[in-house]
Amino acid sequence: MEIGPDQEREGLKPIQSVSGDHPVFGPSMLPSLEWAAHHYLAPLSVILDRTAPPNLPKRIELLDFEPVPEPGGEDELASLSRLIANGAGPTLTAVVTRSHTGWPAALAPILSRDMSVMIVVATAAEAERLHAVISSTFGSRALLSAGGNDGAITTAWTESRRPGSLLLGTPRIASWEMPGLALAVVLEEGRRAMKDRQTPTLHVRDLLLERSRLEGFSLCLLGPTPSVEVLAARADVVRSGPRAWSLVEVVDRRQEPPGSGHLAEPTIAAIRGGLANGWRTLVFTHRRLGDESMRCTTCRAVRACPRCGSRMSREPRCRRCGLESQKCRTCGGIQFEAMGTVPERLVASLSQSLGSGKAGGVDEETPVSVGTERDLAGSDRYDLVVVADTDGLTLGHNYRAEEEALRILARLGNRVEPGHGRRLILQTSMPDSPVVATMKRGDPIPYLESILAKRFKDRLPPAGEMIAIELRGEDAPPEEPHRELVGAGGTVLGPATIEDGHRWLVQGDLDEVRPRLRQVVARWRERGWTVRVDVDPIDL
Repeated sequence: MEIGPDQEREGLKPIQSVSGDHPVFGPSMLPSLEWAAHHYLAPLSVILDRTAPPNLPKRIELLDFEPVPEPGGEDELASLSRLIANGAGPTLTAVVTRSHTGWPAALAPILSRDMSVMIVVATAAEAERLHAVISSTFGSRALLSAGGNDGAITTAWTESRRPGSLLLGTPRIASWEMPGLALAVVLEEGRRAMKDRQTPTLHVRDLLLERSRLEGFSLCLLGPTPSVEVLAARADVVRSGPRAWSLVEVVDRRQEPPGSGHLAEPTIAAIRGGLANGWRTLVFTHRRLGDESMRCTTCRAVRACPRCGSRMSREPRCRRCGLESQKCRTCGGIQFEAMGTVPERLVASLSQSLGSGKAGGVDEETPVSVGTERDLAGSDRYDLVVVADTDGLTLGHNYRAEEEALRILARLGNRVEPGHGRRLILQTSMPDSPVVATMKRGDPIPYLESILAKRFKDRLPPAGEMIAIELRGEDAPPEEPHRELVGAGGTVLGPATIEDGHRWLVQGDLDEVRPRLRQVVARWRERGWTVRVDVDPIDL
């Protein structure tokens, strides 16, 4: 808003100086920011702060870009990008693809018309690798905003004011305004890194979906497994090939005796064969120290409380309801084993099976590496990838477990180099499960559509809304959210005890709940308590 010299506004201070010529947001973006403040229960000032660079931007001379080169080849993703660039009005497209490298050259028709493009990736390392590819084609138009260098990030923000810019960065750039923005591209939007862990818990996908709708630019989501939220938004789904990941082999562990080890004999034989061929192998485990989930050695069902269904560890009593139970609620068995294994134990087991020095962590130059999901942000590719415990992924703690498992398994499948015999091996005691069947088929969409239908039936996100509230502090009243929110349209579950505090889950149609909940959260914070509000939580 511009204030003339003869206008007065109560409470406003005079402007002392102007640091630059470019506002951090304009009238076209303000409705998106107001939506984010409402949806994530955040003060508008906090959301507005996300639109600005970390440092005070300086006035710089914005020179004209060099001409955009003509694109060389054309593949299916390139053809799709041209379609988006030349179409009328905003479009929403989900591209089911194994590749993240074949499409950037096709952005040339957009950039040559002095329209801008935003590309969001999950981590700084991935942004830097993709920037090396893009800058070789588009030169100084390719701007990188990633890592911890605040000066470089601020420079990228400033230079992206030029029409015809190509801004590449991590999730923070999803809140940036770009003049002439025509297309935003998000790679693997379902990954956890695409959602802020701290309040406000903005999700790149949801913010850009709303911005695309309100501001009129197109949104393209690339990756092997689009989220069910994208399908619910009625995105046009385009498959770039017959399979979204590598070929899959299933190793059935149902007939193995209890205590048979982390890896089955067919798996060990495959790894030994790979060693003989000079292959690189990755053995993946999802389990870390502190995960106490158990599984029945007879039927391999997850150990759960017969009364409330909560997972049980080695302890005889349920931590939630206190029921004492020594038996499997599925088959009555009394012997249990830990699900998955921590990486250190898996390394030791592999070294014993293969010979000393053949197995190690992902940072070691060894033929067989052991890693977890955090290691998948690197660029390494393998000839053979083994998932030690597929069931431990699919039998997770909450309603998103199977979708999350499919996303991780697809990422692992795309770490396999193409070629004869190279593959992803899934060890499982449930070879007929929907997730395993989908991995064998190579097409995620039918299964994700079935998950979406179930979510609508159960009124779970994206069919309904969910907000988790964590409260820490002395004398925190566990009954207050129930009293404040009664009759507002939401259901309040809890409190559950967490470290130093309590946790509630609010779910339902929450439009009327949000204003009341905002007041509750503000009052708690005024009393000195620490409050974390997680909108659309990934973990429950």
